[in-house]
Amino acid sequence: MRVFPQPDGALRIEDPDAHVLYDMGNPRLFVRFDGRGHALHLLLADGFYAGAWELDLTVDQQAFRFREGRAIGRRWTLEGASDGLEVRLSSFISEEAPGVFQVLTVRSRGDRKQGIGLRIHLRFTLPTSWRDRWRSALAQRIPRWIAQPRWWSEGWAKGLLPPAPERVQIFPGGWIRGDGRVPLRWVSSIAPGEIRARGREVDLRWDLPISPGETVRLAWGMVAGSTENPTAEIETAHEAALRYEEWLSRLHRWEDPLLQSLFVAGLNTAIAMYKSLPDGFAGLVAGPDYAYPPRLYFRDGYWTAQALLFFRPEWVRRHLLSIARGIGENGACPSGVFAPHLLHPEGPMPGGLPDWLPDHLDAPAFLVLLVHDYLRVTEDWQVLEERVPSLHTGRERPLWAAARSALMYLISRDSNGDGLVEKPDAPNDWADNVRRGTWVTYDQALYVAALRAGCMIARALREERLAEHLASRAWEAQRALNTILWDPARGHYVNYRRPNYVEDHFSIDTLVTLLYGLAEREQAHRILAAARSLQTRYNPKQPYGDWGVMSVFPLYRNRRDLFGRSAHPYRYHNGADWPYWDGVYGWLLLQREDPDWKYVLTRWWSYSLENGWLTPVEYYSPPYPRGGLLQGWSAMPAAALLWGKERICPPHLLALGGGAWE
Repeated sequence: MRVFPQPDGALRIEDPDAHVLYDMGNPRLFVRFDGRGHALHLLLADGFYAGAWELDLTVDQQAFRFREGRAIGRRWTLEGASDGLEVRLSSFISEEAPGVFQVLTVRSRGDRKQGIGLRIHLRFTLPTSWRDRWRSALAQRIPRWIAQPRWWSEGWAKGLLPPAPERVQIFPGGWIRGDGRVPLRWVSSIAPGEIRARGREVDLRWDLPISPGETVRLAWGMVAGSTENPTAEIETAHEAALRYEEWLSRLHRWEDPLLQSLFVAGLNTAIAMYKSLPDGFAGLVAGPDYAYPPRLYFRDGYWTAQALLFFRPEWVRRHLLSIARGIGENGACPSGVFAPHLLHPEGPMPGGLPDWLPDHLDAPAFLVLLVHDYLRVTEDWQVLEERVPSLHTGRERPLWAAARSALMYLISRDSNGDGLVEKPDAPNDWADNVRRGTWVTYDQALYVAALRAGCMIARALREERLAEHLASRAWEAQRALNTILWDPARGHYVNYRRPNYVEDHFSIDTLVTLLYGLAEREQAHRILAAARSLQTRYNPKQPYGDWGVMSVFPLYRNRRDLFGRSAHPYRYHNGADWPYWDGVYGWLLLQREDPDWKYVLTRWWSYSLENGWLTPVEYYSPPYPRGGLLQGWSAMPAAALLWGKERICPPHLLALGGGAWE
């Protein structure tokens, strides 16, 4: 198996197999296909598992294998040839509706009649182990007023997603209906010659003769919800997928196919994160592995939004109004917010409190920063007056009031007035497998940036007293950042410091100090010089050769601060490559015309393609399993390319002046 980026941004795959995966998403679903054409799972955005299917294709009773694949946007195409037959299987999804489809096209170039056999095994049952079933049954019995334990959400789709259909019915013509809380319809353009049902599993079989010069076309797929003509939806979805593919390809062009494919894949990933959920809740999920039970993230959503602000600002607006519902009365914010329909007694899934991982110290800052960035791009000041009902109390307040409370909460975390926010020795920021505290450069820099952003908004609204207060706090916090957390001997900010201990290695997340312009020019020069040690090509002290950009180096010294995946050297937060941080780092280099920018922005992508990962990965390192695919915040390298290509000033760096900002 080999992957080749194409000039239009598509990926061409030689000899795809079952290990090659391609994920797609639209506002109503995620779906995954493999290199044999199997639909491995169909996951509905509001929290249901809607099935999977496997297919066996034969030519004259001999198994057929696809020899080439093409991946771009919402379309996955497999092709091959056998004994004069040209075979193509196109897999695609609807633009907005919860529909997943495939079209098989066979063209005869031979001189004899041949037989095409197709068998599809359709499953509406969850592929769970006894442990998954036990865990799911236990979760259903946890009282709704008790906060759910971490494993409840870490079971992800398999153990905790209820299947959409409760029973399956077969109708004349071969179409199938799954009855349950979400109705499902399976349709095909040609009725199967044979159909057998066993509970919620169905076998369908077609035997199609093809004569010399003839073309046979067979389409099928699944649609969730009520629809009058699901067969017509197949053609509509295919046309939309082609238009979307063309838009992605032509939006921006790079001469280097690697850069072109990175941009196309990244922007497509960010677009795939937007989900429309019940109760008017909508916004940016983190990725397929972090969307079930469905929830929106403050942190992941901020980075994902950077690639969307100039293309889908209305989605960012809806995301802001949705996540703001999870802000506590005191301004504290969780890592993520569960979709409200999960919390209702009549809802489809076991409920709990709205917080997913409560009180994350970086979340309030990201909320305020995203409000600021959105206003910079759109000048939509009306959004600040939109009333947001709290998921905790039901009381409504304007978005700006909720954002102010988040700022006040951050200020309250400076318990002794020294300008530094005190973080508990807990895993409550992006490094959620590391107990970082008491003073963390990353969190402190976000605090300063959020104070500055809030100050700009307050001044634009003529709230002078608040603006002065935030400006004063920002000055004190930045002075403390450069006094307590800057290491002049090493030439960079330390990762974190607590009384009697300092983790003084270089951590890639300290680059937010440069992203938000918090370091002096000479400091910035020294920081970027120190950051070169993270590039594995320049670092012979790490044992795995040239594989990307490490998140920290040297590794963490205090093993008592580590747990879970980060307890292993070079894994997760303890040295893995995180493409979203590569986007931040690469942008800083690109902005300064440093030739290292291309390596930093692309090595993760070329490494991914070498391993057959066709959509942006969450994190990786050579000796361990990769993170999730189609990961939202891993669109950051595409955002960096966009800013550099069009010389667009990123929202967080736009200068004052114009409109309400004067």
